[in-house]
Amino acid sequence: MRWVTARRRTTFSWGSLLGMVCVALVLFTGVLQVTHSHPNGQPDHDCSLCVTAHQAAQVVVVVTLAVQSHAVARLVVERFNPLPRQRFVLKLANRPPPVPADFA
Repeated sequence: MRWVTARRRTTFSWGSLLGMVCVALVLFTGVLQVTHSHPNGQPDHDCSLCVTAHQAAQVVVVVTLAVQSHAVARLVVERFNPLPRQRFVLKLANRPPPVPADFA
């Protein structure tokens, strides 16, 4: 028996190479932003990463609403309704047993 091994030549197109470079750049900048710090612990106004981070982050104003509940109607106790013994009634479970052929 003869074994045939074909070597597959791996080639990258320009599109896949550009995609891998873009993914690598996004990962690199994410790691850079997370690990970025200054010795004094305060943001530096000359650092472009600090300026970009503080310009992009918007200040959010918290809006609180005063919610009050007023009684509209008196609560009435619901009447007790007992549940039936069976919730589902199967028609096949209620039929009589089959009659043997010699009695029919």
